[in-house]
Amino acid sequence: MSTPTVDIGIPVYGRAEYVVQAIESVAGQSYPHWRLTISEDAGPTEPILRAVEPYLADQRIRYAGAGAHLGTARSKSLLVAQGDGAYAAVLDDDDCWLEDWLLRRVEFLETHPECVLVWAGHFDIDADGNRLTRSPFPFAGGVHSSESFVRTMMRANVVTTPSVLVRRDAYRRAGMTFDPAFVHIHDYEMWLRLGLLGPVGFLEVHDCCYRVHARQMSRRDDRAVDHLRLIDHLDALLRDSRPELRLPPDARRRQKADRMLSAALDAAEAGQRRIAARRIASAIRLAPPKLCSRRALGAIAATVGGDAIRRRISARRS
Repeated sequence: MSTPTVDIGIPVYGRAEYVVQAIESVAGQSYPHWRLTISEDAGPTEPILRAVEPYLADQRIRYAGAGAHLGTARSKSLLVAQGDGAYAAVLDDDDCWLEDWLLRRVEFLETHPECVLVWAGHFDIDADGNRLTRSPFPFAGGVHSSESFVRTMMRANVVTTPSVLVRRDAYRRAGMTFDPAFVHIHDYEMWLRLGLLGPVGFLEVHDCCYRVHARQMSRRDDRAVDHLRLIDHLDALLRDSRPELRLPPDARRRQKADRMLSAALDAAEAGQRRIAARRIASAIRLAPPKLCSRRALGAIAATVGGDAIRRRISARRS
């Protein structure tokens, strides 16, 4: 195997409690040909500098303070745009890799030059690093066609960010930019864009950790509106590049109705009953049969019911 360089970025914003574990998981990789940039959004700040400083003696590691607040998507865009290594990876500051993460992926992409990216399974861990669950395997190990990958991803995102290694040329062809219009699911949108460019690889192994904790943005915020916006966005991408993969109009309307009902549940859980009611009405206008669906009934119950009902529904969704 050749020894290509991997450029790795860790975006950090507003917390220092996990970044040391993320850095150490990179420094402990069995594949040594990497460069790491820790980029602090709106930094530098003293807590992050203190956490990072002991690692800067390694010439492969550098720290950069962004100064202004860029947001997660723009921070990741800057990280993947820098460097000239054959491959690029982004590791969120609260996630981590196991020892052979890089070695497996570099070997795979070197063996399969047709693949734009490769990913694998992951462990969910809690705030203390204890393993909770492991992800199911959405594919068999090996190479999968662009069509198969995109069709699967149109139903749900099966790719976890800390599990992905991307060919730099593929990032270039995809535009190098995580779309900030998708505040909570810009990774999902990027994997779709990359998947339209060519085959992808999957490894049947769990070799990274995705941390689930109270401060996690993706658990706090309403992602359903982003998912709703993604339906038309993806349809536009497919119209220009892969029209045979586009969903029929009726299927898109049903998909939008499902996303709108999820957004209604989010609003109801937050006590925003008027917003929830408007979203339920919009979903039914899009696809009237959805009124009898379990998701619609749950959204209605959470909107008109009391706190006890909302808590029960919220517990079932978590």
